[in-house]
Amino acid sequence: MTARDAVSWSAPYRALPEDIFWSPVSPEPLTGAYWVDKNESLIEALQLEPWLSDDLIDAYAGSTPLAEWSPLAQVYSGHQFGQWAGQLGDGRGLYLGVSQSGEHAFEWHLKGAGQTPYSRFGDGRAVLRSSIREYLGSEYLAALGVPTTRGLCLVGSQTPVRRETMETGATLVRLCQSHLRIGHFEHFYHRQEPDHLRTMIEFAIAQLDPDLSDVADRDALFFERVLNRSARLVAEWMAIGFVHGVMNTDNTALSGETLDYGPYGFLTHYNPDFVINHTDQTGRYAYGQQPRVMQWNLACLAETLVGSVSVETLQGLLKEFPARYMQAYQHSMARRFAFAEDNPALAELLKLQQTAFAKPGTYYPESFALISGFEGTYLSHAAVDRDVLEQAKRLWEREHEPGLRGIQNQITPTWMLSHWMLDRVIQSAEDGDCAPIRRLRQGMHQGVSQQLPEAVRLNSQPPPADGGFHLSCSS
Repeated sequence: MTARDAVSWSAPYRALPEDIFWSPVSPEPLTGAYWVDKNESLIEALQLEPWLSDDLIDAYAGSTPLAEWSPLAQVYSGHQFGQWAGQLGDGRGLYLGVSQSGEHAFEWHLKGAGQTPYSRFGDGRAVLRSSIREYLGSEYLAALGVPTTRGLCLVGSQTPVRRETMETGATLVRLCQSHLRIGHFEHFYHRQEPDHLRTMIEFAIAQLDPDLSDVADRDALFFERVLNRSARLVAEWMAIGFVHGVMNTDNTALSGETLDYGPYGFLTHYNPDFVINHTDQTGRYAYGQQPRVMQWNLACLAETLVGSVSVETLQGLLKEFPARYMQAYQHSMARRFAFAEDNPALAELLKLQQTAFAKPGTYYPESFALISGFEGTYLSHAAVDRDVLEQAKRLWEREHEPGLRGIQNQITPTWMLSHWMLDRVIQSAEDGDCAPIRRLRQGMHQGVSQQLPEAVRLNSQPPPADGGFHLSCSS
């Protein structure tokens, strides 16, 4: 068996009716394409080496697709900032198909390959700046144990693309279990097309929860599973201080994976009211609002299922979301502090953690390592409340379970993917040096609990602690 034979390819979404669920699209090639980075660890784990050879770069830059691919753009709708936005869809991304190697099945998506029928007024391009942010951000979340899309490779170019300024175009191939969103269901529900909605529901169940395909009450059980996955996802975000920034229903995956890295970032000091998206004037997507917004998004999904699931059942499940979220949050925090989940001292430790890192000049993602005694160079030392930190450290030393340190060591970062680190990496890449991207990605794969000289260098000299930072949806 050759290396190519070890991977099989399919395009199940193409089996759905064309022009109703999707449109065929030919990618538009970039000019002067070059590899920014290949995710070597992921490529090796999925046995994809034959499909990422250097001579295939034109395909990844939007030229002639590989024979195994079936490029198409999916249509969906959604609520954006709480308002119905109508038809949306893949405006700058293409579904390529599904690769299967052993037990690993991943859906491929090419981002930045030009306009589609759903681009509206956009150019269908992705710029190098935002592509680097998504590539490194998704790998960092994966290293922290958070469900997410994964960047397989990143290609830069000389193609000019105008955003706030003139930039250069890039393409990113990302993998995940599924790119299906709440907006896929909303599209057909709000168009009052129940037969097409039924087809969409059955497809989603077959892809994400195939064991439910022949169960009589599968729609209700599917909704419950989406709810549970979503509760676990937002709990992980809250645990690590991740702020998504634009939790629209068209950005909310049914698979419970982090999808669409736009104006994302991490807390500096602990602040539930922190808003990262400068478009978000009301603070709808503030850090502390994320669990509530996820529940609201799930209510939009529930509405699409009223034809096959009783309102009482849907309302009952939605009412359980806060408890299921809190259970998932406590589970995540217990793992990150090597605590038994039922240890009542965990609640006290979390209060101390939030208090100690509430002052500007501290960095919440560092709190786990500092409290747990990890060696490293930390930015929070100068500003952290030392008395409260010492209380937290004593409590942790007394209550943690040594037998759980193995898990903790895998998901405790000793360095943070800060916004100024990303700015410096992006500037370096725009100047022609992509090596920092590769070194950071390799460091993530070696383990974020390991000290990484490149991260220490790039995180040095942070901006003023009280300066704040905001990003746009084009970030």
